[in-house]
Amino acid sequence: MTRLALLLRTFLPALVLGGAVQSCVNRPDTQANGPLVSAVQVSAMAGRGSILSKVRSPLTTTRLGLAMVAQRAEELVIGNIPLPLDPAPRTSGPPGSREFSASLTRLGLPAPTLGTVELLVDGKEFFPAFRTELGLARESIDLQLYIWDNDDVSVAYADLVRKRARAVPTRMLLDDIGSTLSASLKPTTPPPPGFRAVPDIARYLRQNSDLRLRRILNPWAIIDHCKLLVFDGRTAMLGGMNVGREYYSEWHDLMVRIRGPVVDHLQAEFDKKWRNAHELGDLSLLCPPPAALSRADPPPPGSFPIRILRTNLLENRREPLVAILEAIRSSRSRVWIENEYLTSDRILDALVCACSRGVDVRVVIPTLPVEEIMHLANHQAAGVLLRAGAKIYRYPGMTHMKAIICDGWASVGATNFDTHSLQISYEINISYSDPKAVRTLARRIFEKDFALSRPLTVEDTRHWLNPVAETIADQL
Repeated sequence: MTRLALLLRTFLPALVLGGAVQSCVNRPDTQANGPLVSAVQVSAMAGRGSILSKVRSPLTTTRLGLAMVAQRAEELVIGNIPLPLDPAPRTSGPPGSREFSASLTRLGLPAPTLGTVELLVDGKEFFPAFRTELGLARESIDLQLYIWDNDDVSVAYADLVRKRARAVPTRMLLDDIGSTLSASLKPTTPPPPGFRAVPDIARYLRQNSDLRLRRILNPWAIIDHCKLLVFDGRTAMLGGMNVGREYYSEWHDLMVRIRGPVVDHLQAEFDKKWRNAHELGDLSLLCPPPAALSRADPPPPGSFPIRILRTNLLENRREPLVAILEAIRSSRSRVWIENEYLTSDRILDALVCACSRGVDVRVVIPTLPVEEIMHLANHQAAGVLLRAGAKIYRYPGMTHMKAIICDGWASVGATNFDTHSLQISYEINISYSDPKAVRTLARRIFEKDFALSRPLTVEDTRHWLNPVAETIADQL
Protein backbone atom coordinates (compact mmCIF):
# COMPACT_ATOMS: atom_id res chain seq x y z
CA MET A 1 0.00 0.00 0.00
CA THR A 2 3.02 2.31 -0.10
CA ARG A 3 2.16 4.54 -3.06
CA LEU A 4 -1.47 4.64 -1.99
CA ALA A 5 -0.41 5.59 1.52
CA LEU A 6 1.74 8.37 0.09
CA LEU A 7 -1.21 9.84 -1.80
CA LEU A 8 -3.58 9.40 1.11
CA ARG A 9 -1.27 10.90 3.68
CA THR A 10 -0.19 13.77 1.47
CA PHE A 11 -3.69 14.84 0.48
CA LEU A 12 -5.66 13.72 3.53
CA PRO A 13 -7.00 17.20 4.42
CA ALA A 14 -8.35 17.64 0.90
CA LEU A 15 -10.04 14.26 1.05
CA VAL A 16 -11.73 15.03 4.34
CA LEU A 17 -13.03 18.35 3.04
CA GLY A 18 -14.10 16.89 -0.29
CA GLY A 19 -11.64 18.99 -2.31
CA ALA A 20 -10.27 17.97 -5.68
CA VAL A 21 -6.93 16.24 -5.75
CA GLN A 22 -6.32 16.22 -9.48
CA SER A 23 -2.74 17.30 -9.01
CA CYS A 24 -1.85 14.07 -7.22
CA VAL A 25 -2.92 11.55 -9.83
CA ASN A 26 -0.77 9.81 -12.40
CA ARG A 27 -0.52 10.55 -16.08
CA PRO A 28 -3.12 8.91 -18.33
CA ASP A 29 -2.33 5.24 -18.64
CA THR A 30 -4.09 2.17 -19.97
CA GLN A 31 -3.81 0.46 -16.59
CA ALA A 32 -4.74 3.39 -14.34
CA ASN A 33 -7.36 6.13 -14.37
CA GLY A 34 -6.13 9.31 -16.02
CA PRO A 35 -6.28 12.76 -14.38
CA LEU A 36 -9.83 13.66 -15.41
CA VAL A 37 -11.38 10.30 -14.48
CA SER A 38 -9.38 10.23 -11.26
CA ALA A 39 -10.50 13.73 -10.27
CA VAL A 40 -14.14 12.76 -10.79
CA GLN A 41 -13.83 9.46 -8.91
CA VAL A 42 -11.83 10.92 -6.02
CA SER A 43 -14.23 13.86 -5.66
CA ALA A 44 -17.19 11.46 -5.57
CA MET A 45 -15.42 9.33 -2.97
CA ALA A 46 -14.63 12.39 -0.86
CA GLY A 47 -18.26 13.45 -1.04
CA ARG A 48 -19.46 10.03 0.07
CA GLY A 49 -17.03 10.06 3.00
CA SER A 50 -17.49 13.64 4.14
CA ILE A 51 -21.23 14.15 3.43
CA LEU A 52 -23.15 10.96 2.68
CA SER A 53 -21.68 9.01 5.59
CA LYS A 54 -22.62 11.78 8.03
CA VAL A 55 -26.15 12.04 6.66
CA ARG A 56 -26.67 8.29 6.89
CA SER A 57 -24.99 7.80 10.26
CA PRO A 58 -24.87 11.06 12.22
CA LEU A 59 -24.51 9.40 15.62
CA THR A 60 -21.85 6.93 14.53
CA THR A 61 -19.76 9.48 12.66
CA THR A 62 -19.90 11.94 15.56
CA ARG A 63 -18.73 9.28 18.02
CA LEU A 64 -16.02 8.22 15.58
CA GLY A 65 -14.76 11.78 15.15
CA LEU A 66 -14.58 12.39 18.90
CA ALA A 67 -12.77 9.08 19.42
CA MET A 68 -10.24 9.96 16.72
CA VAL A 69 -9.55 13.38 18.26
CA ALA A 70 -8.92 11.71 21.64
CA GLN A 71 -6.52 9.20 20.06
CA ARG A 72 -4.65 11.90 18.17
CA ALA A 73 -4.28 14.02 21.30
CA GLU A 74 -3.03 11.06 23.32
CA GLU A 75 -0.45 10.17 20.68
CA LEU A 76 0.67 13.79 20.37
CA VAL A 77 1.53 13.81 24.07
CA ILE A 78 3.24 10.40 24.07
CA GLY A 79 5.15 11.21 20.88
CA ASN A 80 6.74 14.28 22.46
CA ILE A 81 7.96 12.64 25.67
CA PRO A 82 11.77 12.76 25.26
CA LEU A 83 12.55 9.53 27.14
CA PRO A 84 11.41 5.95 26.37
CA LEU A 85 8.12 5.22 28.09
CA ASP A 86 7.79 1.47 28.48
CA PRO A 87 6.08 0.07 31.59
CA ALA A 88 6.62 -3.44 32.91
CA PRO A 89 4.58 -6.22 31.29
CA ARG A 90 1.18 -7.00 32.75
CA THR A 91 1.48 -10.63 31.69
CA SER A 92 3.04 -13.71 33.24
CA GLY A 93 5.48 -16.07 31.56
CA PRO A 94 7.33 -15.70 28.26
CA PRO A 95 5.40 -15.24 25.00
CA GLY A 96 4.27 -18.63 23.77
CA SER A 97 3.64 -20.07 27.22
CA ARG A 98 0.24 -20.98 28.65
CA GLU A 99 0.76 -18.38 31.36
CA PHE A 100 1.26 -15.66 28.77
CA SER A 101 -1.84 -16.69 26.84
CA ALA A 102 -3.96 -16.77 29.98
CA SER A 103 -2.65 -13.31 30.92
CA LEU A 104 -3.76 -11.87 27.57
CA THR A 105 -7.25 -13.22 28.16
CA ARG A 106 -7.31 -11.68 31.63
CA LEU A 107 -6.38 -8.34 30.08
CA GLY A 108 -9.64 -8.48 28.13
CA LEU A 109 -8.45 -9.80 24.77
CA PRO A 110 -10.75 -12.32 23.06
CA ALA A 111 -10.21 -15.89 24.18
CA PRO A 112 -8.53 -18.20 21.65
CA THR A 113 -10.55 -20.66 19.57
CA LEU A 114 -9.30 -23.82 17.88
CA GLY A 115 -8.29 -23.86 14.23
CA THR A 116 -5.44 -24.32 11.78
CA VAL A 117 -3.26 -21.76 9.98
CA GLU A 118 -1.74 -22.26 6.53
CA LEU A 119 0.69 -19.64 5.23
CA LEU A 120 0.10 -18.34 1.69
CA VAL A 121 3.29 -16.49 0.80
CA ASP A 122 3.17 -13.97 -2.05
CA GLY A 123 0.69 -13.79 -4.89
CA LYS A 124 1.91 -17.05 -6.41
CA GLU A 125 0.39 -18.92 -3.45
CA PHE A 126 -2.52 -16.68 -2.46
CA PHE A 127 -4.23 -16.08 -5.80
CA PRO A 128 -4.45 -19.76 -6.85
CA ALA A 129 -5.78 -20.57 -3.35
CA PHE A 130 -8.31 -17.73 -3.67
CA ARG A 131 -9.44 -19.08 -7.02
CA THR A 132 -9.74 -22.59 -5.56
CA GLU A 133 -11.87 -21.45 -2.62
CA LEU A 134 -14.14 -19.47 -4.94
CA GLY A 135 -14.66 -22.61 -7.00
CA LEU A 136 -15.30 -24.85 -3.98
CA ALA A 137 -17.82 -22.55 -2.26
CA ARG A 138 -21.40 -23.82 -2.34
CA GLU A 139 -23.28 -21.83 0.34
CA SER A 140 -21.77 -18.35 0.63
CA ILE A 141 -18.85 -16.17 -0.42
CA ASP A 142 -18.06 -13.13 1.75
CA LEU A 143 -15.18 -10.86 0.69
CA GLN A 144 -13.87 -7.77 2.45
CA LEU A 145 -10.95 -5.91 0.84
CA TYR A 146 -9.25 -2.60 1.47
CA ILE A 147 -8.31 -2.39 -2.22
CA TRP A 148 -9.84 -4.04 -5.25
CA ASP A 149 -7.78 -2.37 -7.96
CA ASN A 150 -8.80 -1.70 -11.58
CA ASP A 151 -5.86 -3.29 -13.42
CA ASP A 152 -5.93 -6.44 -15.55
CA VAL A 153 -5.45 -8.83 -12.61
CA SER A 154 -8.21 -7.12 -10.64
CA VAL A 155 -10.65 -7.18 -13.57
CA ALA A 156 -9.94 -10.86 -14.22
CA TYR A 157 -10.73 -11.75 -10.61
CA ALA A 158 -13.76 -9.44 -10.65
CA ASP A 159 -15.06 -11.41 -13.63
CA LEU A 160 -14.46 -14.64 -11.75
CA VAL A 161 -16.34 -13.42 -8.66
CA ARG A 162 -19.23 -12.10 -10.76
CA LYS A 163 -19.50 -15.50 -12.44
CA ARG A 164 -19.50 -17.36 -9.11
CA ALA A 165 -22.13 -14.95 -7.75
CA ARG A 166 -24.61 -16.41 -10.24
CA ALA A 167 -24.39 -19.75 -8.44
CA VAL A 168 -23.42 -18.85 -4.85
CA PRO A 169 -24.77 -15.98 -2.70
CA THR A 170 -21.89 -13.49 -2.69
CA ARG A 171 -21.35 -10.35 -0.62
CA MET A 172 -18.48 -7.90 -0.96
CA LEU A 173 -17.27 -5.00 1.18
CA LEU A 174 -14.82 -2.51 -0.35
CA ASP A 175 -13.17 0.36 1.50
CA ASP A 176 -14.06 3.46 -0.49
CA ILE A 177 -10.76 5.32 -0.03
CA GLY A 178 -8.56 2.32 -0.74
CA SER A 179 -10.26 1.14 -3.91
CA THR A 180 -10.84 4.64 -5.33
CA LEU A 181 -7.33 6.03 -4.86
CA SER A 182 -5.61 2.85 -6.03
CA ALA A 183 -7.32 3.22 -9.40
CA SER A 184 -5.05 6.20 -10.13
CA LEU A 185 -1.80 4.39 -9.39
CA LYS A 186 -0.27 2.25 -12.10
CA PRO A 187 1.75 -0.87 -11.22
CA THR A 188 5.36 -1.06 -12.28
CA THR A 189 4.83 -3.96 -14.69
CA PRO A 190 2.93 -3.32 -17.94
CA PRO A 191 -0.58 -4.60 -18.69
CA PRO A 192 -1.38 -6.98 -21.54
CA PRO A 193 -1.70 -5.31 -24.95
CA GLY A 194 -5.08 -3.69 -25.44
CA PHE A 195 -6.13 -3.64 -21.77
CA ARG A 196 -7.84 -0.48 -20.50
CA ALA A 197 -8.48 0.28 -16.83
CA VAL A 198 -12.00 0.18 -15.39
CA PRO A 199 -12.92 3.66 -14.06
CA ASP A 200 -14.92 2.41 -11.03
CA ILE A 201 -14.33 -1.20 -9.99
CA ALA A 202 -17.31 -1.20 -7.60
CA ARG A 203 -19.66 -0.25 -10.42
CA TYR A 204 -18.02 -2.83 -12.69
CA LEU A 205 -18.51 -5.57 -10.09
CA ARG A 206 -22.21 -4.71 -9.80
CA GLN A 207 -22.88 -4.57 -13.54
CA ASN A 208 -25.08 -7.44 -14.76
CA SER A 209 -24.24 -9.31 -11.58
CA ASP A 210 -26.00 -10.99 -8.67
CA LEU A 211 -23.16 -9.83 -6.44
CA ARG A 212 -24.22 -7.72 -3.44
CA LEU A 213 -21.63 -5.01 -2.84
CA ARG A 214 -21.43 -2.27 -0.22
CA ARG A 215 -18.82 0.45 -0.01
CA ILE A 216 -17.33 1.12 3.41
CA LEU A 217 -17.50 4.91 3.59
CA ASN A 218 -14.79 6.88 5.33
CA PRO A 219 -15.93 9.71 7.63
CA TRP A 220 -12.90 11.65 8.87
CA ALA A 221 -10.87 9.64 6.31
CA ILE A 222 -10.72 6.68 8.71
CA ILE A 223 -10.08 3.57 6.63
CA ASP A 224 -11.08 -0.06 7.04
CA HIS A 225 -7.77 -1.76 6.29
CA CYS A 226 -9.00 -5.35 6.86
CA LYS A 227 -8.70 -8.11 4.29
CA LEU A 228 -11.05 -10.94 5.26
CA LEU A 229 -12.43 -13.61 2.92
CA VAL A 230 -14.86 -16.25 4.21
CA PHE A 231 -16.17 -19.20 2.18
CA ASP A 232 -19.21 -21.23 3.28
CA GLY A 233 -18.54 -20.12 6.87
CA ARG A 234 -15.90 -22.87 7.05
CA THR A 235 -12.73 -21.48 5.50
CA ALA A 236 -11.31 -17.98 5.94
CA MET A 237 -8.35 -16.03 4.60
CA LEU A 238 -6.86 -12.89 6.10
CA GLY A 239 -3.62 -10.94 6.02
CA GLY A 240 -2.03 -8.14 4.03
CA MET A 241 -3.01 -8.82 0.42
CA ASN A 242 -5.56 -6.97 -1.65
CA VAL A 243 -6.60 -7.74 -5.22
CA GLY A 244 -4.31 -6.08 -7.73
CA ARG A 245 -1.17 -6.50 -9.79
CA GLU A 246 1.16 -5.41 -6.97
CA TYR A 247 -0.07 -8.22 -4.78
CA TYR A 248 -0.23 -10.71 -7.64
CA SER A 249 3.36 -10.43 -8.82
CA GLU A 250 5.28 -7.38 -7.59
CA TRP A 251 5.27 -7.31 -3.78
CA HIS A 252 6.30 -9.68 -1.01
CA ASP A 253 3.24 -10.33 1.14
CA LEU A 254 1.35 -12.85 3.25
CA MET A 255 -2.15 -14.23 3.69
CA VAL A 256 -3.18 -17.12 5.91
CA ARG A 257 -5.87 -19.73 5.29
CA ILE A 258 -7.76 -20.65 8.44
CA ARG A 259 -10.06 -23.58 9.14
CA GLY A 260 -11.88 -24.87 12.20
CA PRO A 261 -14.23 -23.40 14.84
CA VAL A 262 -12.38 -20.05 14.86
CA VAL A 263 -13.93 -19.34 11.45
CA ASP A 264 -17.30 -18.83 13.19
CA HIS A 265 -15.83 -15.72 14.83
CA LEU A 266 -14.40 -14.47 11.54
CA GLN A 267 -17.78 -14.96 9.86
CA ALA A 268 -19.39 -12.97 12.67
CA GLU A 269 -16.85 -10.20 12.12
CA PHE A 270 -17.77 -9.98 8.44
CA ASP A 271 -21.50 -10.04 9.25
CA LYS A 272 -21.07 -7.12 11.67
CA LYS A 273 -19.17 -5.08 9.08
CA TRP A 274 -21.82 -5.87 6.47
CA ARG A 275 -24.56 -4.61 8.77
CA ASN A 276 -22.63 -1.45 9.65
CA ALA A 277 -22.21 -0.64 5.93
CA HIS A 278 -25.98 -0.76 5.31
CA GLU A 279 -27.41 1.99 3.10
CA LEU A 280 -29.76 3.01 5.94
CA GLY A 281 -26.80 3.83 8.18
CA ASP A 282 -27.70 4.34 11.84
CA LEU A 283 -31.32 3.35 11.22
CA SER A 284 -30.25 -0.18 10.34
CA LEU A 285 -28.77 -0.57 13.82
CA LEU A 286 -32.26 -0.28 15.34
CA CYS A 287 -33.09 -3.75 14.04
CA PRO A 288 -31.56 -6.64 16.01
CA PRO A 289 -29.00 -8.63 14.03
CA PRO A 290 -29.97 -12.14 12.95
CA ALA A 291 -28.93 -14.97 15.23
CA ALA A 292 -25.44 -16.24 14.50
CA LEU A 293 -25.34 -19.82 13.26
CA SER A 294 -22.30 -22.03 13.60
CA ARG A 295 -21.24 -23.44 10.25
CA ALA A 296 -17.56 -24.06 10.88
CA ASP A 297 -16.27 -27.62 10.83
CA PRO A 298 -15.05 -29.36 14.00
CA PRO A 299 -11.38 -28.82 14.83
CA PRO A 300 -9.34 -30.42 12.02
CA PRO A 301 -6.23 -32.48 12.80
CA GLY A 302 -3.38 -30.32 13.98
CA SER A 303 -5.66 -27.59 15.40
CA PHE A 304 -4.37 -25.18 18.03
CA PRO A 305 -5.69 -22.08 19.84
CA ILE A 306 -5.96 -18.98 17.62
CA ARG A 307 -6.76 -15.55 19.02
CA ILE A 308 -8.48 -12.93 16.82
CA LEU A 309 -7.21 -9.38 17.43
CA ARG A 310 -9.11 -6.34 16.17
CA THR A 311 -8.60 -2.58 16.08
CA ASN A 312 -11.94 -0.79 16.30
CA LEU A 313 -11.93 2.86 17.33
CA LEU A 314 -15.67 2.98 18.04
CA GLU A 315 -15.44 0.01 20.40
CA ASN A 316 -12.17 1.21 21.96
CA ARG A 317 -10.44 -1.98 20.84
CA ARG A 318 -6.70 -1.85 20.21
CA GLU A 319 -6.09 -5.56 20.57
CA PRO A 320 -3.14 -5.94 18.16
CA LEU A 321 -1.34 -3.07 19.91
CA VAL A 322 -2.03 -4.48 23.39
CA ALA A 323 -0.98 -8.02 22.47
CA ILE A 324 2.15 -6.98 20.56
CA LEU A 325 3.33 -4.61 23.29
CA GLU A 326 2.84 -7.25 25.98
CA ALA A 327 4.68 -9.84 23.87
CA ILE A 328 7.66 -7.52 23.27
CA ARG A 329 7.78 -6.47 26.93
CA SER A 330 7.68 -10.10 28.09
CA SER A 331 10.15 -11.43 25.50
CA ARG A 332 13.27 -13.21 26.71
CA SER A 333 14.98 -14.64 23.63
CA ARG A 334 13.82 -13.01 20.37
CA VAL A 335 11.62 -10.39 18.74
CA TRP A 336 11.53 -10.71 14.96
CA ILE A 337 9.46 -8.22 12.96
CA GLU A 338 8.75 -7.73 9.28
CA ASN A 339 6.51 -4.75 8.57
CA GLU A 340 5.99 -2.04 5.99
CA TYR A 341 6.10 0.69 8.63
CA LEU A 342 7.86 0.89 11.99
CA THR A 343 6.95 4.33 13.32
CA SER A 344 4.89 3.73 16.48
CA ASP A 345 6.67 5.29 19.48
CA ARG A 346 5.11 2.68 21.76
CA ILE A 347 6.48 -0.21 19.73
CA LEU A 348 9.85 1.50 19.37
CA ASP A 349 10.19 2.12 23.14
CA ALA A 350 9.33 -1.52 23.87
CA LEU A 351 11.92 -2.73 21.33
CA VAL A 352 14.65 -0.51 22.78
CA CYS A 353 13.96 -1.93 26.24
CA ALA A 354 14.01 -5.47 24.83
CA CYS A 355 17.46 -4.77 23.38
CA SER A 356 18.66 -3.61 26.80
CA ARG A 357 17.59 -7.00 28.22
CA GLY A 358 19.71 -8.83 25.65
CA VAL A 359 16.79 -9.95 23.46
CA ASP A 360 17.60 -10.78 19.83
CA VAL A 361 15.69 -7.95 18.09
CA ARG A 362 15.63 -8.10 14.29
CA VAL A 363 13.47 -6.03 11.96
CA VAL A 364 12.97 -6.26 8.19
CA ILE A 365 11.72 -3.11 6.47
CA PRO A 366 10.97 -2.55 2.77
CA THR A 367 12.77 -0.54 0.15
CA LEU A 368 10.49 2.50 -0.14
CA PRO A 369 10.78 5.53 -2.43
CA VAL A 370 13.41 7.80 -0.90
CA GLU A 371 11.11 10.81 -1.08
CA GLU A 372 8.35 9.18 0.99
CA ILE A 373 7.83 10.43 4.54
CA MET A 374 7.46 6.89 5.85
CA HIS A 375 10.82 5.90 4.34
CA LEU A 376 12.51 8.62 6.37
CA ALA A 377 10.47 7.80 9.46
CA ASN A 378 11.39 4.11 9.13
CA HIS A 379 15.07 5.11 8.96
CA GLN A 380 14.74 7.30 12.03
CA ALA A 381 13.33 4.32 13.94
CA ALA A 382 15.98 2.02 12.45
CA GLY A 383 18.76 4.32 13.65
CA VAL A 384 17.37 4.31 17.19
CA LEU A 385 17.13 0.52 17.20
CA LEU A 386 20.59 0.00 15.70
CA ARG A 387 22.13 2.16 18.41
CA ALA A 388 20.24 0.09 20.98
CA GLY A 389 21.73 -3.14 19.61
CA ALA A 390 19.04 -4.40 17.22
CA LYS A 391 19.66 -5.75 13.71
CA ILE A 392 17.79 -3.98 10.91
CA TYR A 393 17.49 -5.37 7.38
CA ARG A 394 16.30 -3.71 4.19
CA TYR A 395 14.37 -6.10 1.96
CA PRO A 396 15.40 -5.87 -1.71
CA GLY A 397 12.04 -4.56 -2.87
CA MET A 398 8.63 -3.99 -1.39
CA THR A 399 7.73 -6.22 1.54
CA HIS A 400 4.13 -5.68 2.62
CA MET A 401 4.37 -8.26 5.43
CA LYS A 402 2.80 -7.65 8.84
CA ALA A 403 4.36 -10.42 10.92
CA ILE A 404 6.02 -10.67 14.33
CA ILE A 405 7.48 -13.48 16.44
CA CYS A 406 8.23 -12.95 20.13
CA ASP A 407 9.86 -16.04 21.66
CA GLY A 408 7.23 -18.73 20.92
CA TRP A 409 4.31 -16.39 20.11
CA ALA A 410 3.40 -15.07 16.65
CA SER A 411 0.97 -12.59 15.14
CA VAL A 412 0.13 -11.98 11.48
CA GLY A 413 -2.57 -9.99 9.74
CA ALA A 414 -3.28 -6.53 8.32
CA THR A 415 -1.78 -4.29 11.01
CA ASN A 416 1.12 -1.96 10.25
CA PHE A 417 3.25 -0.69 13.12
CA ASP A 418 2.17 2.93 12.80
CA THR A 419 -0.24 5.07 14.78
CA HIS A 420 -3.10 4.98 12.29
CA SER A 421 -3.03 1.21 11.91
CA LEU A 422 -2.51 0.35 15.57
CA GLN A 423 -4.98 2.83 17.04
CA ILE A 424 -7.37 4.34 14.48
CA SER A 425 -8.09 2.36 11.32
CA TYR A 426 -10.05 -0.90 11.40
CA GLU A 427 -7.65 -3.87 11.43
CA ILE A 428 -7.68 -7.61 12.02
CA ASN A 429 -4.83 -9.92 13.06
CA ILE A 430 -4.53 -13.37 14.54
CA SER A 431 -2.02 -14.63 17.08
CA TYR A 432 -0.99 -18.14 18.09
CA SER A 433 1.66 -20.06 20.02
CA ASP A 434 1.68 -23.52 18.43
CA PRO A 435 5.39 -24.47 18.28
CA LYS A 436 5.19 -26.08 14.84
CA ALA A 437 3.23 -23.17 13.33
CA VAL A 438 5.62 -20.60 14.81
CA ARG A 439 8.62 -22.55 13.47
CA THR A 440 6.99 -22.60 10.03
CA LEU A 441 6.54 -18.81 10.10
CA ALA A 442 10.15 -18.35 11.21
CA ARG A 443 11.47 -20.65 8.50
CA ARG A 444 9.30 -19.57 5.55
CA ILE A 445 9.36 -15.82 6.20
CA PHE A 446 11.97 -14.55 8.61
CA GLU A 447 14.95 -16.82 8.02
CA LYS A 448 14.57 -16.51 4.24
CA ASP A 449 14.15 -12.75 4.35
CA PHE A 450 17.06 -12.19 6.74
CA ALA A 451 19.24 -13.99 4.18
CA LEU A 452 17.81 -12.03 1.22
CA SER A 453 17.98 -8.60 2.84
CA ARG A 454 20.86 -6.19 3.38
CA PRO A 455 21.81 -5.37 6.99
CA LEU A 456 21.69 -1.63 7.64
CA THR A 457 24.22 0.41 9.57
CA VAL A 458 23.62 3.59 11.54
CA GLU A 459 25.24 5.54 8.70
CA ASP A 460 22.71 4.10 6.23
CA THR A 461 19.86 5.56 8.24
CA ARG A 462 21.10 9.14 8.64
CA HIS A 463 19.19 11.97 6.97
CA TRP A 464 18.68 15.52 8.14
CA LEU A 465 14.92 15.22 7.55
CA ASN A 466 14.50 12.07 9.67
CA PRO A 467 13.39 13.85 12.89
CA VAL A 468 10.85 15.93 10.96
CA ALA A 469 9.51 12.85 9.19
CA GLU A 470 9.28 10.99 12.50
CA THR A 471 7.24 13.80 14.06
CA ILE A 472 4.84 13.79 11.12
CA ALA A 473 4.66 10.00 11.09
CA ASP A 474 3.57 9.98 14.74
CA GLN A 475 0.22 11.30 13.53
CA LEU A 476 -0.07 9.05 10.45
